[in-house]
Amino acid sequence: MSLNFAKDFMLQLAAITTLIFAYQVFFAGRPRLDRGKIALNVLFGLSTLLCMTFPAVFASDYRVDIRIVPLLLGTLYGGPLTGIFLSAVIILYRWYIDVDMGLLTTVLSLLLSLPVFLYCRKYFIAARKNKRVGIAFLLLLYYSLAGIVSVALVRGLAFVDVVRIHEIHIVFNVAALLFFINLNETIKEMIQNNQRLESEAKDAEIAFLRSQINPHFLYNALNSIAALCIDEPRKAQNLTLNLAQYLRSSFHFKRLNAMTTLEHELELVRAYVNIEKARFGDRLEVEYDVDADLDMEIPPLMLQPLVENAIRHGLMSNLQGGTVNISAKRLANAVIRFTVADNGCGMSETKRNEVLQPDAGKGGIGLWNMSKRYRILYGRSIGLVSAEGVGTKVVFDIPMQPEKTKGAGRHAAGDYRR
Repeated sequence: MSLNFAKDFMLQLAAITTLIFAYQVFFAGRPRLDRGKIALNVLFGLSTLLCMTFPAVFASDYRVDIRIVPLLLGTLYGGPLTGIFLSAVIILYRWYIDVDMGLLTTVLSLLLSLPVFLYCRKYFIAARKNKRVGIAFLLLLYYSLAGIVSVALVRGLAFVDVVRIHEIHIVFNVAALLFFINLNETIKEMIQNNQRLESEAKDAEIAFLRSQINPHFLYNALNSIAALCIDEPRKAQNLTLNLAQYLRSSFHFKRLNAMTTLEHELELVRAYVNIEKARFGDRLEVEYDVDADLDMEIPPLMLQPLVENAIRHGLMSNLQGGTVNISAKRLANAVIRFTVADNGCGMSETKRNEVLQPDAGKGGIGLWNMSKRYRILYGRSIGLVSAEGVGTKVVFDIPMQPEKTKGAGRHAAGDYRR
């Protein structure tokens, strides 16, 4: 075996390794599946062309390329369209080189092999790593057999003679495939483990942040209930039920990482508002403007801390009180825009920066907590606009679920306008 043969063969290995690694790192497991499929087709098609363009020359009339590796892996991981695309790339390139008996054997080999690849793909996808390696190995042997049969039929050679001629090719294809299928599966496992660890870390941080939310109004609510027990026991009873509902929803620690519905979140806000209205009476007004699917999922405790901040820090610092407006509006780009605004005392620029810092000692944990969770979940920052003597507005967007963008589900145009 010459040095040039080894160099050319290693060049093919390096080309496929680089392209497979690029696909797994940048595209595999991404939410944009359409873009990932395009990338898979392009990268595996490019590796197929490189293998055919730079074959390893074993003898003056014998060349070895491992085009089967990107063809087989692309078909198994990418599906029918990828398999057809890569087969077309091989046939067109072979046609470009020369229209001869080699082109005919190539076409016949692919016609015999591709349907079997696609049929076995469902078993490959459902299998674990070791079984995947075994399935890919058996499919390669079948492809080699199909190639031998094609050459024997087209060229009129004896089956044994064709096997003897192609045995070196088969050995190198098997070695290359075993290397790449193990490499690809190992890279996939590493990326999936990293994604799982990142997801678990994110969930743990969100759970911790949610567990930090302390209903500061609790002691005041209990005092209000105690004061009403003698003079207005019925009102005290209703207020106790509202408080119980609030606590049951707020401190459901068994599902700290779960999502909730917009309807449930608004019920929680209403329970909280009823408690505060018992304390502040006509000084507090709350308006709801909801034009969104009540069944849409949102992270729990995203609205209530904002409403609490608006009441406690925005309105009740003024003797005359004020109004809090809670809005959920459907936008054209398949998102729901949530807004919590008040016409209270507002904040200076320095104060705005302070409330977004994790300083629980000053009672500012609510807005910081919600902002941190929102950044972890959606990778964006909330909008905070405030002016002294005018009021404060907090805005954030949550994408709608795909099944909700078609208009299904319950909408609330006026249910929460009271």
